[in-house]
Amino acid sequence: MRSFFKRYREPIFVALLLAAPFLVFVAKARRGASLNPLDKAVVLLTAPVEHAITAAAFGVIDAWKGYIWLHGVREENETLRRDLSREHALAQRSQELLAENQRLKGLLDFADKQRPLRMTPAAVIAVGASPHSHTLRIARGTNDGVQRGAAVIAPDGIVGTVAQTTAGYSDVQLITSPLSAVPALSQRTRSRSTVKGIGDITRGRLEYALRSDDLQDGDLLLTAGGSGSFPKGLHIGRVTNVQRRATGMFLSSELLPSVDFSRLDEVMVVITDLEAPLEGAGGLATPLPAAAGSAAFGTGTGR
Repeated sequence: MRSFFKRYREPIFVALLLAAPFLVFVAKARRGASLNPLDKAVVLLTAPVEHAITAAAFGVIDAWKGYIWLHGVREENETLRRDLSREHALAQRSQELLAENQRLKGLLDFADKQRPLRMTPAAVIAVGASPHSHTLRIARGTNDGVQRGAAVIAPDGIVGTVAQTTAGYSDVQLITSPLSAVPALSQRTRSRSTVKGIGDITRGRLEYALRSDDLQDGDLLLTAGGSGSFPKGLHIGRVTNVQRRATGMFLSSELLPSVDFSRLDEVMVVITDLEAPLEGAGGLATPLPAAAGSAAFGTGTGR
C-alpha cells in the first residue's frame, strides 16, 4: 500500500486538488439545507482560506482604487491651488487698479480746482534709500515740458521743486531738504514766515516768525507765492512746538508737512513757459484743454 501511494502520489494529489473545489461547491450549495458532518468539515476547513483570499483580493482592489483616487485628488488639488493663486493675484491687481483710479481721479479733481495753472501728472518711480532722504524721481522730463525749478505738488499739499531733469525723468528736491526754503503764510493770522527743511521727511523748521505774532500749534501754513516756485495758497503743513523766548525778534517752531512723502505714488508738476511764466513766478500760463489733461494719464507713467 505504501509503495502504491508513493508510486501514484502525484495523480492522487491532483485528484484531491480537483475534488476540493467540487466539495466546496457542494457544501455551499447545501448551506440552505442541513449539512452533514463531511460538509461541515469542508466548510470549517475552507472558510478561513476563503476569507483570507477574499480579504486579500479586496485589499488589493481597494489599494489600487485608493491610489488612482489619491492620484486624481492630488492633481485636482494642484489645479485648485493654481486657480486660487490666480484668483488672489487678480483680486490684488483689481484692488490696486481701483486704488490707482481713485488716486488719479483725486489728481484730476485737484488739477481742475487749480486752474488756470497748467499741470501734468507724473508717477513717482523711485525714492531715496535713506530714511532721511529728501529726493524722489518722477517719470516726466523735458519732453513733457518739465523744467528745473518747477513746482511739484499733490492734493494734500506741496511736495518740492524739480532739481534735475532729463528727457523722460526728473529728480525732485523735497521741501524737507536742507536746501529748501519756502515762503509761508498763516491761514489764520496771515503772518509771514519761512519753512526751512532740516533733512527729515517728517518735519521742518519755521524761521523768521515774529515773536509778537499770534502763532499757535495746529495753525495751517500756506504758500505765500511771490517770486517763489510755488503758486500762492497751497498747503505746506501745520505748526507745532511753538516756543517764545524771553528775548529776540523771532519765535521758535516746527512744522509737520501736509504731505506724507513716504506714500506718494503720483504727483502734479506745474508746467511753465519761458515766454509766459506762471503767477507766483511772474504771470499766468494758458491752461491745458480738458481732453489734453485727461490724455496725460494714458502716457505710461506706471512704476
